[in-house]
Amino acid sequence: MGTNVEQVYDIALIVIKDYRLDNLAKADYNAFLKYLQGLLVKGIPEFTGDILGELTIEKNVTVDEDGNEITTYSFTRDLTPKEISILAETIVYNWVQSIQNDAVLLRGHLGVKEFKQLEISASMKQRSEYIDKLFEKIHYDITQLQLDNFNELSFFGKDNNWRRLSVWV
Repeated sequence: MGTNVEQVYDIALIVIKDYRLDNLAKADYNAFLKYLQGLLVKGIPEFTGDILGELTIEKNVTVDEDGNEITTYSFTRDLTPKEISILAETIVYNWVQSIQNDAVLLRGHLGVKEFKQLEISASMKQRSEYIDKLFEKIHYDITQLQLDNFNELSFFGKDNNWRRLSVWV
């Protein structure tokens, strides 16, 4: 069993402050975890390809002293702190996008005057810029992760093809 997904959630929740999520966590903690899992699963494809291996999540079911089943989710391998941080950033990114989409839907239901009075239009532009910066940061961090682990990438070292090619170059 690898890194527990709740470690990623904890890092993401440092940034995410949302009364709706807080209320969901109080009302139904399992639904709260399911929502965060959806944001996480949406961010995992950022790691597809040749970063440091594929990321997959496995379900773990245990029974406590009272006979209740406890379900936890973990990655199939241990993640580095940098990988956890990047995945948390993808959760934040997807969460901000969902808020932005809520505002876009609201705009369709309000008139132009009402929409401007609520000052949603100004905050939408700021959120859009924030989303763009988050996206850039995620991809910058992924690039840095690749550069920090250059010799682990299959093309450059994992299969030693790069070393053999460097002799001929």
